[in-house]
Amino acid sequence: DCKQALAAVSDLDVVILNAGTCEYIDAKIFDAQSFDRVIRINLIGIANCLEALIPKLRAGSTLSLMGSSSSYLPLPRAEAYGASKAATEYLAKTLALTLKNEGIHVSYIAPGFVETPLTDLNDFPMPMRVDVEYASRCIRKGIATGKSEIHFPKLFTGMLKALSLLPFAIKRLLLARMITQQ
Repeated sequence: DCKQALAAVSDLDVVILNAGTCEYIDAKIFDAQSFDRVIRINLIGIANCLEALIPKLRAGSTLSLMGSSSSYLPLPRAEAYGASKAATEYLAKTLALTLKNEGIHVSYIAPGFVETPLTDLNDFPMPMRVDVEYASRCIRKGIATGKSEIHFPKLFTGMLKALSLLPFAIKRLLLARMITQQ
């Protein structure tokens, strides 16, 4: 429980909230329980921590929410994961606006594929996958320089961000081609 864990803490300088699990869903056999589990861990877990954390933040504090570059584009089978990370992005950007007047900096972290036990379970190619040390350096640098959005590796996440600007009809065609090539 976040409230219990933070009971003895007074002020926080930097907080990174990182909750993540992924269960791939076959949309033709949609599993609402699986969807619920992912949303509860990835999004509601962050909300539970925020309830306990926000009162302990002060002017000069930094709050970073871990999302994913999957929030930039819809990807099949990752409906629950992508939805949870897109909601995390929205939450981070909304908190950035609402906590700014309190002097609290909020950033959104959107990594590409990082070598972790979670990505080790993936059964598809993961372009430009980076190691944890690289990811850690990017996150620390982004927080230290006050970035509002920390995304890496830049080439991969930059391409996803560029694709996200296209009309959905074009994105759908491109994504359909990518999927059939796997």
